Amino acid sequence: MNATFVIIFCCISVAKIFASCPDKSIEFGNQCYIFETNSMNFVDAEVACNKLNGHLASIHDGFTNSILTGQSGKHFHESTEANFWIGLNSFSSSRKWSWTDNSNFDFKEWASSEPKNFTQSCGTVTIQNGLWTSDDCLKAKPFVCEVSANPIYPVYENCSIGWMYFEPTVSCYGRNGYGNNGAFGNIYRNWTEAEKFCQSQNAHLVSIHSYDELKFVSTLITYGPNLFWTGLYSNDAEKTWKWSDGTPVNFLSWGSGRPKRNESSCVDFWAEKFYDEPCNFNQLILCKKPALR
Repeated sequence: MNATFVIIFCCISVAKIFASCPDKSIEFGNQCYIFETNSMNFVDAEVACNKLNGHLASIHDGFTNSILTGQSGKHFHESTEANFWIGLNSFSSSRKWSWTDNSNFDFKEWASSEPKNFTQSCGTVTIQNGLWTSDDCLKAKPFVCEVSANPIYPVYENCSIGWMYFEPTVSCYGRNGYGNNGAFGNIYRNWTEAEKFCQSQNAHLVSIHSYDELKFVSTLITYGPNLFWTGLYSNDAEKTWKWSDGTPVNFLSWGSGRPKRNESSCVDFWAEKFYDEPCNFNQLILCKKPALR
């Protein structure tokens, strides 16, 4: 919990190579800044930028901040949001702010009383004045991607396209709507079929081994009435628990009064808590696999 780590969002793909910057973008400093008006939550926005062989924009000086702010007023003028996502986040256990592209955090433009580290973990730029604010990562906002104007190599190395890389576990995570260019869709399966689906992706249902990993995984999902399966199960009336990927059970985050079934069960999660359920329930799928070497 005390270790400082870096979260790197990665994927591997046949990158779209830009001879010049594409539509809806500007070129500055050999970078293309792409203004996406289709609002998404922070993680989905980062994945969208990954598919362009880039990341959510990182800002390293006041001039770049001013340019993006000015252009945002032109591109996002129809948005009901007062701000837009950049690659700023505080997902690490140390709560330090960093960029999704892993570049140096060497410039900041926080508004007064910002950031609110312990309640809001993702960063925005205010369209009206260019000041930064922290916000709920699950909110849908317009966003700015940053892509090299003349990339030589794809910038992603660790995960297949659409999967999210978490450096402390050296693992990739695929949520409904990510892997295979979004081919997961909104898939609901019972636990056994969900595990089979993950295995078809060379993965398993997610195993979780620390609060840091649980916190990261929670940023990948949008909370609603449906829960997500984990790989945790018991086939001996909840006397012992196992992960489907065979890793040790060394971290549990049970919801209040759980486990309670005293029969063979499978575990889903919601709001950072585990719940034992009948394995024939249909829930959403979250897969995990080792990163590419």
